[in-house]
Amino acid sequence: MADETYGAAEVGAGFGQTAGSYDDLLRHNQSGARRLIAALPDGAYESVVDVGCGTGFATFAMHDRFGVKHALGVDPSHEMLAVMRESGLRLAPDLQLQLLVGDAAALPTEDASADAVISTMAFHWFPDKEGAVREMARVVRPGGHVAILTAGRGTDAELLEIMRGMDPPVPASWTGVFDYIHRDVREMEDIAEGAGLVPVDIWAETRRRRIPAMDYLARLQAVASHLSAEMDPAEAEAHGLRLAEALAAASGPRGFDYTFVKLFAIARKPD
Repeated sequence: MADETYGAAEVGAGFGQTAGSYDDLLRHNQSGARRLIAALPDGAYESVVDVGCGTGFATFAMHDRFGVKHALGVDPSHEMLAVMRESGLRLAPDLQLQLLVGDAAALPTEDASADAVISTMAFHWFPDKEGAVREMARVVRPGGHVAILTAGRGTDAELLEIMRGMDPPVPASWTGVFDYIHRDVREMEDIAEGAGLVPVDIWAETRRRRIPAMDYLARLQAVASHLSAEMDPAEAEAHGLRLAEALAAASGPRGFDYTFVKLFAIARKPD
């Protein structure tokens, strides 16, 4: 079922605001993408479609491991695609790179046109997750693989607890979004099978991290600013300041302690 609390356009606009600083703020996403790509079965992957490609770090990881010759990057943010285009000239000048603004639920490419379809740290923001995986299954060739890295259930549980305890309460969109975006291993398995794919390996990694409260807040603003898109800017800022104070109060000597669950899924399209 599609999530009606936000759409691709709102997500794209939010990420567009932080495209230039995204890789610095979310450096853990790059290492996660490399682990996902490393887990793909050996094979010939000449063409790849990267759904919600962002700055392109997963595509470049595919190029590094498999020597991918052609990549289609699809993302709702013009600004993210511009960063990916610039990075491609530097990191993979031999890669034929096509970048298109588009929606994960309606990929702008033909059936069975890619050896692999990947999506890293974008899937949790797709409004229609089941529809997106069906599109990925449509685009990958028989025998090819779909690989997804997303935020799993339990991610930022400490943040959710803090927000639920704030008085006056923060906007409902800030707390309600957790159930909409996060999935677990069994749910991902069901989504893959529902799209006609055969799960190869689906697993989760849980990490505890500590960073300064303001760095944590900057990460939140980089990935979730679209949740405040419909709010009055002054109201959103006031809630943000209160949240910053609450995060600082909850921090210890080593910073704010939080959980991040990375959910990995690799599935194969039957021959």
